[in-house]
Amino acid sequence: MSFFIRHKKSAALKPKANPYPSRSPRWRYRLGFTLIAIGLLGGILRLHKPFYDGIEQRLFEGTAWIQAGFIHPFQETRALLKNTHVFMHLREEYERLSQENEKLKWQLQTLGALHHENGILRQHLHIPIVEQCGHLTAKILSSPYDGLHHFFLIASGDKDGIEKEQPVIVKEGVVGRLEKVGAHVSRVLLLNDSNSRIPVITSTSQQKAILAGDGTFLPTLVYVGDVRKIQQGEQVLTSGMGGIFPAGLPVGIVDEITNNKIRVRPYVPFKSIEWVHILRLHPEGFREELNAALRAE
Repeated sequence: MSFFIRHKKSAALKPKANPYPSRSPRWRYRLGFTLIAIGLLGGILRLHKPFYDGIEQRLFEGTAWIQAGFIHPFQETRALLKNTHVFMHLREEYERLSQENEKLKWQLQTLGALHHENGILRQHLHIPIVEQCGHLTAKILSSPYDGLHHFFLIASGDKDGIEKEQPVIVKEGVVGRLEKVGAHVSRVLLLNDSNSRIPVITSTSQQKAILAGDGTFLPTLVYVGDVRKIQQGEQVLTSGMGGIFPAGLPVGIVDEITNNKIRVRPYVPFKSIEWVHILRLHPEGFREELNAALRAE
């Protein structure tokens, strides 16, 4: 009696015929036509700029509110913890603010006399008086970071009279500029973003340069007149070139100089600010006048 049973090899499976022979080609043709139609529609919308800008604006506002709603609980939790800490140290904060108030009162009296004297000197020297620009205070909705791009979403837009490219500051210094303005929400491009370029000047060596963001918290100075004259620790201010940022706004200090690469540490604490100020300048009008003057030459 044999203990081993020989198994027969199964025959090769024969391919079955497709019960729906016409379905696959039809699906391919429909997919191809759909992709071609989407491409043509996108090209037409892109060429028709007013219609394209309107769609882009609506998409920006919709995504902005979604981002703000997603990050809002985390920001409220951080604000609650911060308020608890402030409440615990309320007495020390009151004493500090009282001392600061007395100092500001004394400085205000001194500046009043200097302002009057400055006006008289300007009249004698026939120097035109430049009107100070106003500002708008706006609350930060969210601060999403995605590696290289750094921006804030703020709760202000066209309804508040702000415009694209207007500078954004806080009491410490320059934050950035308005990159996109919606009806109720706007996006602020920070000075350390990879697309940010700000004309600046160093306070001690008086070297003009461009502050270029690279996605890190220490932007670099490029197009410097003489790198050897710049000293570590000197202040960096806006130069007023370009027509967006007024001259003299504090930006940061020279943090390190390595292999002719100069890095600047901004004054603004980006992770802790909750409100920003938008300067009511008109950079778009300035650029139009400048381009018209250049074309006339």
